[in-house]
Amino acid sequence: MKTKEACIVAAAGILSLVIQVIGGNVDQMTLDYIASNLDIRYDVLDNFQDTWRSYRVRMTLSNAGSKPIPNAPWAIYLCHIRVIEPVHTKHNPNGYVIPGSHGIKVTHINGCQHKFEPTASFPGLPGSQSLLIDFDAENWDVAQTDVMPNWYIAADGLQARTITSTAGEDLSFIGPFDAPNKWKRIASDKYDPYTPEKRYSINDIIDLKKPGQLIVPSPSEIIGLDETRKVNLRTGDWAIIAGKGLKNEAKFLAGKVGLQLNYMSSFRQIRLNIGEVKIDGIKSSSTESYRLQVDSSAQSIAITGQSQVGVFYGIQSLLSLNEPDGMVPHLTINDAPRYEYRGMELDVGRNFMPKSEVLKLIDAMAMYKLNKFHFHLTDDEGWRLEIPGLPELTEMGSKRCHDVKEETCLGSQLGSGPGTGNSGSGFYNVNDYREILQYAEERHVEVIPEFDMPGHGHAAIKAMQARQKKFAAVGQDNEANKYLLSDPLDTSKYLSVQFFTDNAINPCLESTYEFLELVVSSVKHMHHDIQPLKIFHFGGDEVAHGAWTKSPSCKKLAQKLGLNFTSPSIVKDLKEYFVRRVADVSSRYCLDLGAWEDGVLGVKDTPYDRSYLKNKNVYAYAWDNVWEWGQGDRAYKLANADYKVVLTQATHLYFDHPYEPDPEERGYYWAPRFIDTRKTFGFMPDEIYANADFTRMGDPIVNLCEDMYKGKCVPLRKPQNIAGMAGALWSETVRTPSQLQSMIFPRLLALAERAWHKGCFENETDIAKRNRVKNLEWEAFANSLGHKELARLDKMNIDYHVPVPGARIVNQKLDVNSAIPGLTIQYSTDGGLSWGDVTEGMAVSGRVILGTR
Repeated sequence: MKTKEACIVAAAGILSLVIQVIGGNVDQMTLDYIASNLDIRYDVLDNFQDTWRSYRVRMTLSNAGSKPIPNAPWAIYLCHIRVIEPVHTKHNPNGYVIPGSHGIKVTHINGCQHKFEPTASFPGLPGSQSLLIDFDAENWDVAQTDVMPNWYIAADGLQARTITSTAGEDLSFIGPFDAPNKWKRIASDKYDPYTPEKRYSINDIIDLKKPGQLIVPSPSEIIGLDETRKVNLRTGDWAIIAGKGLKNEAKFLAGKVGLQLNYMSSFRQIRLNIGEVKIDGIKSSSTESYRLQVDSSAQSIAITGQSQVGVFYGIQSLLSLNEPDGMVPHLTINDAPRYEYRGMELDVGRNFMPKSEVLKLIDAMAMYKLNKFHFHLTDDEGWRLEIPGLPELTEMGSKRCHDVKEETCLGSQLGSGPGTGNSGSGFYNVNDYREILQYAEERHVEVIPEFDMPGHGHAAIKAMQARQKKFAAVGQDNEANKYLLSDPLDTSKYLSVQFFTDNAINPCLESTYEFLELVVSSVKHMHHDIQPLKIFHFGGDEVAHGAWTKSPSCKKLAQKLGLNFTSPSIVKDLKEYFVRRVADVSSRYCLDLGAWEDGVLGVKDTPYDRSYLKNKNVYAYAWDNVWEWGQGDRAYKLANADYKVVLTQATHLYFDHPYEPDPEERGYYWAPRFIDTRKTFGFMPDEIYANADFTRMGDPIVNLCEDMYKGKCVPLRKPQNIAGMAGALWSETVRTPSQLQSMIFPRLLALAERAWHKGCFENETDIAKRNRVKNLEWEAFANSLGHKELARLDKMNIDYHVPVPGARIVNQKLDVNSAIPGLTIQYSTDGGLSWGDVTEGMAVSGRVILGTR
């Protein structure tokens, strides 16, 4: 690699002496040649050059072929998640010629999409020659997965082609992050990639050689456990006797363990019933509570739930006890959940996932007693559900390809390349969605679909513009405008958080609410005979400052409502009007409402007056709790204002973040630098402020409320409004099922533990004692993962994340450990050609590579 880099630099050094002006048009053969032979390398040079504002990149373009790459009307398209040359390209549709680039211009198109193209001064690129292009981009880049794959080259009238050197998921065209000014965001950033010795010190728990707890998540009460007395579920002569209304649960159990249903003469029986459940001698108030009784003397098992779902969770606990050998100990479990809402959000708007992956996730959620599947079906980059009557939403809005005008598909985003045969495109038809609903209903998982609006509405807006154009072309103007989501006369200039210039659905058009009504009614109808829709989640987050401020329709509405259209608060005022209208529509269908926290917050983070929202319940999903941004109190503000709050804190529960502060770990890192399974396990939902540990740059937070928030931590006055907690997986960097599974698991198990069971460490007010108890409880949980639960995930073909081992050498002896005890640690002394298991006290010399499996 060093030799190759040296050759690139040397070749680039003589480029200025080889001036070849090769003008004219470009044909398909030439475009294909460029795609096959253009060797691209992307190197972060310096994140420190301009603290917080920009970083320096070197892009090397090498012609690996013998023919010259001509100066012609071609362009390289790529997703760059930071705006390139932001001072010059923001709101500049004409692009910017990069100084010293030998005639290369860069243009920000929309979202993350940019293009590089030659200008008249571009000299062409001869065979075996290279061109260095240094440019600046916004903020910083400290991770390999910040750079998206599948760059492509296109020219008018020709088939766009993926540039081979950037294709696929190995990201080999990205240079190493091998210096502090590459792997740190700013000079004062405290995070460095872990060394083996650092990991060894972090993995400060003992390998118990067995699971540390009986079941994940932990039951409320275990009585009479006797592991010397057991029943064997694999004798083949057990029968399931199900009480009234428990056919679904009995069928589920029978399918899992291969037992017979209602075979009364069998000696060994598992009885399922609905009845009262007591915990600590007091009747449980939860309909999800259950009692599991295993009597080894009578060779019988009884599961009693206060509802069908309680019985189902008793079955899940029995199945857990059944692993790995079928022997279930004599015991009684009385159990109930900590929270009614125990959820997981999945974003398929950014990158689509097949139905099989959704079903697998639902199955795992049910296994660990999570009961709310928050299905993020739309975003700027894609609309993923068929809506009868609006075919354009999926015909156009579910596809990404090379179409700069976005007339047949959405523009390429997030590494989806020029074609549609990848994770950038796809949708669930009505039958797919109903199959997902049926699968979830059988497992007592509620599906909560989300249609993100008015922000994050690019896909819907473009689809409805395509619809408008189609009907207008045949003179049906009324039909054309019926579901339009954008004001054709709006000249507002804005840039969303993800750099879209046109993603805010217009709240001032009646056609917006016609569209909303059709979506709500259609989705409710899809649910009605399988799993009645309870919550309509409209997102509501991240509306860009400046949206609608030049919309004639909004100026007219503001006058009608008595709003000051020139006020700095006008965007928030119009959004509040939108939210009230959404509440009106959804309440007519007897639905509760769901929104991300900022969807129901107005000026100065003041919650909207609940009395204006007609829904019985409005769920606010609290997420934006970066401590130093001063918004960590939003969850309590909303609960106190009578919103039902779902804790989805980005600092602990956003599974799109890396597991380690390492450039090779997948994920964004805007909230904390990383979230490992241990951090999720340690989340304390009852004491939000107590979770403040470090700033984004790794500085310790000693006393949030008295120091950073200066005594202004809003207290929780209405704890009954904390509905529960949820994890979230945003999919910007997730393009394959394996990547999806690795980001979610095993963190999902830690989420389930905290949502179902309150840890003993949470009751400790003394920080030192709390940390001691938490470490012991984590030790038990981590051993349960390594010695039992990961094997259960193996059986489900889930590609969970495996932690890199810790290691140290003492007196030439190798000591190793893992964040998850029980996993096998291997070593290689020949550069990874052959591997062996590490043994205790083994002697080593030279370079050793370690891995976990």
